[in-house]
Amino acid sequence: MSSFLITSTPQIQFPLRLSHDLTNRFNHISRSTRIPKSTLGRIAISTLLDQIDKKGISTVLEEIGL
Repeated sequence: MSSFLITSTPQIQFPLRLSHDLTNRFNHISRSTRIPKSTLGRIAISTLLDQIDKKGISTVLEEIGL
């Protein structure tokens, strides 16, 4: 399992547009867990990519309802 903490390796930023509802959920989870949003984002992206690698894109998109 990879580390989600910031390391000495330079981090790359990119813009990410979220719906109002998703932003509210993201903020709520970050506050209630005291996990920074950048860490939550890295965990979510890493988890999704791992699932796609293991199951394939079609299966993952089906599972999440897309």
